[in-house]
Amino acid sequence: MSAETPLVRRAVRTGGVFLAVAAAQFVVVALLVANHYPGFGLWTGSATALGSSSSPWALVFNASLIALGVLAILGLLFSWSAFDERPSRGVGLFALLLASVAVVCFGAFGALSSHLPTGAVPLASYVAIGAAGVGLLVVASAMHRHERWRVSRAYTFATGLVVLGGLVLFFVHLSGFTPGAVERVAVAAALLWAVVEGLHIALLHRFAPGLQVKVATA
Repeated sequence: MSAETPLVRRAVRTGGVFLAVAAAQFVVVALLVANHYPGFGLWTGSATALGSSSSPWALVFNASLIALGVLAILGLLFSWSAFDERPSRGVGLFALLLASVAVVCFGAFGALSSHLPTGAVPLASYVAIGAAGVGLLVVASAMHRHERWRVSRAYTFATGLVVLGGLVLFFVHLSGFTPGAVERVAVAAALLWAVVEGLHIALLHRFAPGLQVKVATA
């Protein structure tokens, strides 16, 4: 019996870099912008407030959101073949792509908030979080190959639960949970996944023409 080698193309590793950079740049920019809003609480304030104001920093925040979505789309498309060829791969990654498109809309809607209905920006954020949670739960089953994914499958599934759970708590308003804090936990979990798994994908063994690989037989 042959053991399949977990090699990937250069584009896959590039996709991993895009995912990690997408999340990292947004975290840095969000913290920077939040510091320029006196009295804004990282765990209580609404993220939509950062991008919907008339401050020039709102444009920076929205541009970072758009960059997050665009880089995530590229990262997912480039790293597509790293995931196991199962039906769940297409469904899960499509949901993550939908979440990334919603993030782009979130940033664009924030920049154009004065010309759009009041609920457009929050709706984009809900779609982004919900689709990301579903996508992570489903794509976890396309991380079956142990020699490539190891603990990634369980970590991805757990992250999906946290993201979806945060969205549910945001809407039910349970006592003891502030909407801002719940939203931050869900978003932070999704961003952390993009950094961790992005770096993991970026470090996968790359296929090189002419590389001799020994395959175990039994």
